[in-house]
Amino acid sequence: MGSSGINAEYMGSIHTVVHRMGVHDIIPPSLLAKEVKQPFLLVKLRVKQKDVDFSLEKIVLRAGTEADFKAYAAEWEKEGIECALMGDGHLVHTPQEKKILILSRQGDSHKVTFKVLMDGFPDYHLQWRDG
Repeated sequence: MGSSGINAEYMGSIHTVVHRMGVHDIIPPSLLAKEVKQPFLLVKLRVKQKDVDFSLEKIVLRAGTEADFKAYAAEWEKEGIECALMGDGHLVHTPQEKKILILSRQGDSHKVTFKVLMDGFPDYHLQWRDG
């Protein structure tokens, strides 16, 4: 154990799982690569930790529709990652103006999508519309 009282081997295993979950790609660059209306998915990922009673959880955005979610889900499940579709919609990215328009149904998922994008693009103007 290190000076913090946390087992280094355990922390290494968490780092491996988090890396597999793609902490660096909560919002993959391809999602905003085009200046067209693109479908997106809001997904909650969860990895049960070995020998403890808690899970690592992360919310990610992915390009695609509900049909694409099935392919994502199959890949994540192979890795032992549980996933749940929280919402979907469309994004319109205007990089010259640093604007992202979020088109989704009203509800909790649009608030979460807004927060994820705000965290990833703090210098952008975000707008949400029912759509």
